[in-house]
Amino acid sequence: MNYIKSLIVLFSLVTLTAYAQEEAKEKFPKVGYVKDDGAIVKAGDNENFETLCTLLKADSVKIIDRRYSWLKILLPRKAALYINSDYVTLTSDEKGIGIINAANVNLRAGAGTRYSIIGQISKPEKVSILSEDAGWYKVEPPYGIAGWIHSKQIDITTDKNEIDPSEQKETVKKKNLIPSVLANQKEATSSSTIRLNANYPAPTKGNLSVSTSTKNNR
Repeated sequence: MNYIKSLIVLFSLVTLTAYAQEEAKEKFPKVGYVKDDGAIVKAGDNENFETLCTLLKADSVKIIDRRYSWLKILLPRKAALYINSDYVTLTSDEKGIGIINAANVNLRAGAGTRYSIIGQISKPEKVSILSEDAGWYKVEPPYGIAGWIHSKQIDITTDKNEIDPSEQKETVKKKNLIPSVLANQKEATSSSTIRLNANYPAPTKGNLSVSTSTKNNR
C-alpha cells in the first residue's frame, strides 16, 4: 500500500513539474475571447476570491500571465475597485476625477480593509471615481491592474497580428493612398504587436504598482 502511495505522489510531482515547465515556455501577452456570457473575473487565482466583474460572450481580454488553469488578465473598464477616500484629493476642474495624494495606496476588491488587495497606486496618479461608499471610493481600474479568469472560460487566439476594427479601417485607407506617399510614412505599430478591441483604461501619468502587499491600513 505504501508503495502505491509513493508512486501516486511521484506521478503527481512529475505531472506538476511538466506543467510548470510548459507554463515557463508560454509567451505573453496574448488575446483571448470569452466563450459564454457570465464569465467571472476574480481577484485571485481560485474560486474563493472576490468577483470583480462578469464578461459577455465574445468580449476580448488581454492575457498577461498564467497560473495553472487560471489566466491573469488586464481588468476591463467594467470592473470596479475601491480605494480609501482619505488618499484621494478631488479636483475642481475635472468632475469625477481624483488625484492620489500618498504613496503605495491599496486598491481593493471591496469597500473595506477585509477585501483583497488587487494592486497599489501612488501620487500623482489620477483615478476615475464612480461612487462613494462609507469613506471608500469606487473607481475604474487604472491601466495595468489585473484580475484572474479560469482558462475554461476563454478561447485564446493564435493570431499575433490581431488588430482592432479602427486599425482595420485605417489599413484600408492606407491601401488607397499613392504608393510614393506610403513609402515616406513610418508605421506606428509593428506586425507583431497584439491589439485588442476591448475598452481598457488608458495609461495615465504617475507611479502605478501591482504589488501584492499585505498592508491593511488603507
